Amino acid sequence: MARILVTAATGRVGSALLPRLVEGGHDVLAVTRRTAAGDDLLQRGATPVVADVTQPQSLSDSIAGVDAVFLATADDPQQHRIEAALVDMIKERGRPHVIKLSAQSAGLTPPVSFGTLHRESETALERSGLPYTILRPTFFQQSLLVFAEDVARKKRIIAPVGSGRVAMVDVEDVARTAAAVVGNGRHFGKTYVLTGPSAHSFGDVVRLLSDELGHPVCYTSPPAFLARLVLPMMTGMPRWKSNLVVDLLSALRAGAQEQVSGDVESVVGAAPSPLGSFVNSNIGAFRP
Repeated sequence: MARILVTAATGRVGSALLPRLVEGGHDVLAVTRRTAAGDDLLQRGATPVVADVTQPQSLSDSIAGVDAVFLATADDPQQHRIEAALVDMIKERGRPHVIKLSAQSAGLTPPVSFGTLHRESETALERSGLPYTILRPTFFQQSLLVFAEDVARKKRIIAPVGSGRVAMVDVEDVARTAAAVVGNGRHFGKTYVLTGPSAHSFGDVVRLLSDELGHPVCYTSPPAFLARLVLPMMTGMPRWKSNLVVDLLSALRAGAQEQVSGDVESVVGAAPSPLGSFVNSNIGAFRP
């Protein structure tokens, strides 16, 4: 049994990772900024740690004595600095195995969108001397739920991705991979690109949705410059973030995440979940 600290424990990947670690018999410290989340984390078998990752010293006592740290932080224009400071603090308190949740876009040449921030964080971790493993997932299948309301109300998806094909990965497969590498020396110093088993265009996505819903769903791909203007007004997203989102979608349009990796299967020992399974399991979210 290992003692593992999970940052962003109530986030998308952290929430999927916690039960896998608890079921594996590990002593899990779950970091959250929200005191109100503590009871839920306790019920899930984890020990809540109320702390702010932007203030690394708030985690100092909890880091001492852990065997591994799952390092994930929310999107932030200072994400690279926040994570570098966390790495420095972790190094001061011991030598745990650090599993960093990064992004496939960090491995592009040059890095793109959020990947530019992640790559700086990766570099800080690589230079730290700590044992580490870097996970670079592609576009999450769960991110398609962003379009659920438009599909339900207007039977459409609007995204500036053109006919670009994307090997979207299920968050559960990211969590399975993270759980499998924790504390395992054969994964130290490794970087894994996590994808689904096949690449799909957004045209394929709407065809899958149309088949499941029993009515046509259309797909419109506006030019990037228009998406850059409209996205912050439509979503309330801050401009720095909306620009990075459009940069990412433009990279997807150009095929940046088309290549399928076998890393999930090689680490976990089972094939990643196909996009069709995600659509089938979540189709209720896309219904009126």
